[in-house]
Amino acid sequence: IIEIEAFGEGAARYCNKLQSHAPILKTAMNGVILTDVDLFFFTSPANCWSPDYVRAKIVDHPNPPETLLSNLAEVLNLPDLTYEARPSFASETRTHPLNSNGGLYAFPMRALETISPLWHDYSTTCLSREDILGKWLHHADQIGFMMSMIKTDQAFQPLELSWNFPTHFRAEAYEGKIVTGINILHYHNELSPEGRLMPTGVANIDRQIERANEILRPYEKLPEYKIIQAEYAASLS
Repeated sequence: IIEIEAFGEGAARYCNKLQSHAPILKTAMNGVILTDVDLFFFTSPANCWSPDYVRAKIVDHPNPPETLLSNLAEVLNLPDLTYEARPSFASETRTHPLNSNGGLYAFPMRALETISPLWHDYSTTCLSREDILGKWLHHADQIGFMMSMIKTDQAFQPLELSWNFPTHFRAEAYEGKIVTGINILHYHNELSPEGRLMPTGVANIDRQIERANEILRPYEKLPEYKIIQAEYAASLS
């Protein structure tokens, strides 16, 4: 475990993955997976990793909208962007194919080494452009990733929805989704005061959420878990 300083406060706190790059790049590993902490893994995330491609899942919704992405690309002196990718939960809209959800990124180490300085700089620039991003300012990390990937032309292979499956939407958002074999749940703030994953109201998803809670249940007896539960419950009051 390596302790790092926060990237910043407010919207900048979502950029904390950037602070992990330096110690990671000093290792002799050939790859890395960067994740949020609000994920539940049914299987090893190592199965997401490729030695040849950077991998991440497309955004759930077109955030920020393509007009704002184009404005930022112009500020960053990047070429005109194309918008042919369908977000996971807004298939009637389009976004750039590298506009990825920040919950999980998988990198060959050489790719992270290449994009890291630009990812840092572009994210910092995005944080300074509230005039462009407005309420989407907290997406600076994801936009920085996207822009650095475009600039360096890294080989990219998208992850399927099952490797970064969100559970924080209303039930109607999942209509028409065939949901089987979820590998990673991205539960966001959908936790009960006891620290259990909350259901979505969609039966085939909730069966997998209950499976996750069953896996967690034996750990609830541990003193450390009870402390965490108590701290989390207190944070909600």
